[in-house]
Amino acid sequence: MQRFLTFFLLASGSWAFEKGTAEEDFVRIWPENPVVEFGGSLVLNCSASCENIGLETAFTKVPIGEGPSWRAFNLSDVNHWAASPLCYADCGSEQKKSPKANIIIYKPPDHIKLDTVPKMEVGKPYNLTCWVSAVAPIQNLTVTLLKGAEQLLVKTFEHHTEPEAGPVAVSHRIIAQQSDHNKTVTCQTSLDLRPRGPLLKNISHSISLESFDFAGAPQLHADLSLEAGTKMKVTCDAPQVSPAEEAMFHLWFARRPVTFNTSVMGDEASAQAVVTSSSVGEHELICTVSLGPVTKNAKKTVNVFALPKPVLQIDNSEAVINQTVNITCGADGNASPGFKMQIRDAANILASSNQDQRFLQHAVITQEEDNGREFICQVTLIVDGHTEERRISQNLTVFYGPRTDDSNCPHTLTWKEGSLTSFTCSALGNPKPTVQCWKDGRPYNIGEPQLVQREHDGIYHCNATNQYGSDIRNVTVHVESSKADISGIIIGILVPAVIVICLGAVAFYINRRKCGIYHFWKHQRPPSQATGISEELACLNSNPSV
Repeated sequence: MQRFLTFFLLASGSWAFEKGTAEEDFVRIWPENPVVEFGGSLVLNCSASCENIGLETAFTKVPIGEGPSWRAFNLSDVNHWAASPLCYADCGSEQKKSPKANIIIYKPPDHIKLDTVPKMEVGKPYNLTCWVSAVAPIQNLTVTLLKGAEQLLVKTFEHHTEPEAGPVAVSHRIIAQQSDHNKTVTCQTSLDLRPRGPLLKNISHSISLESFDFAGAPQLHADLSLEAGTKMKVTCDAPQVSPAEEAMFHLWFARRPVTFNTSVMGDEASAQAVVTSSSVGEHELICTVSLGPVTKNAKKTVNVFALPKPVLQIDNSEAVINQTVNITCGADGNASPGFKMQIRDAANILASSNQDQRFLQHAVITQEEDNGREFICQVTLIVDGHTEERRISQNLTVFYGPRTDDSNCPHTLTWKEGSLTSFTCSALGNPKPTVQCWKDGRPYNIGEPQLVQREHDGIYHCNATNQYGSDIRNVTVHVESSKADISGIIIGILVPAVIVICLGAVAFYINRRKCGIYHFWKHQRPPSQATGISEELACLNSNPSV
């Protein structure tokens, strides 16, 4: 069917040429601008008004049909980029030729490849490069670079003039952005041969972009000193990183890897670990964080120190009063240079050692106040400007005989008759003394509440005892009568009244005496003096009985 259609088109074309050029000799070729794939086949038709029609070409040709004024040829293995066939015919005394056919030979690319893009750091430039294998005609090619659905570059080659197939490379520079992470990039080609030929499209395999933002520095949180054999928590933070879940941590301490756990919160990734070391000295703690192409470190120097174990010995932790007790402080185990020891109590330093001395002693002559006294053996070391210490303590027990004083058993007590009270008397001593009291030869119960009566008045004999001695104390109790109190009140009222009456009588007597003196003086002065009359009246007014 296809062969018949070809002959039909060739015959129709030849007829059209003959019809249009019947008046003069002609030689024609059809189609004038054929399109064929590289290495394919092509049918050309030669028509003429003359005889001996033929085709001049460099390709292999096979006649496939003819008519009174035309001949058709099949051209196979079309692989010469610059070959231009033409038709010829004998027209009288000369040979006449047609114009050359402009064959468009095309070749689609065998493959399209995108260069791998390395892991990108946000803010830095990177190239996207697409390689197109041998393609023709290049001037009909369009190459498009896409990031997701976004067109990054559309490249055409309309100014390319060579017909041969050749490779094409297209490159585009981008600035990495945080939003580029996991975006896909593709390269598309379009070979457009329309309207005479096909539209051929191809696409490359996609690649994924990896974009990482790691602008800040890791932050390492750890103490600067660590006691040998103990544990220390360590945290390494990587703030403002993206994507935070892809941050990779590595921790080393004292040149050994450390096991850790990681966590992510927002744009911060963290690693948490617990470190320990038995090696005394300065050791590096290193945290390495890798994110994409970026690796950053944080370091700290940790001073691992050793404090010896303090050993406290009291040669007689239970002593009697006035006994000499030796207190010894020792150091056991590894120690960093420069440590010191002290023997102390709760308030004072009792003895100090020289540096790195492992034995210290202090003697105490026991007193009452030493009972229950805490003695401390303390080891100290200055590490990075601050003091590290370890201590142990022990209490001393001092036994002594009973002792009473006014604070626990007063010499004198005063009670109110009719009041409710109790008799108390205790004593100091270790062990705690037993106190017994007698009145009038009979034992008296200490500490029992009682209604005070007159017979409670008297002297109480008390005796405090323990296995280390005894102490005797006499307590005098005075009982004040409630009647004596009423008499006192009455006396308190009468005494001021008697004093007032006596003072009034004295004033009256003195005033009376002055008036008598005045009468005597009055008889010796002239009656004409008004002053004397006034004074007399004043005296009479103040003493109406005169």
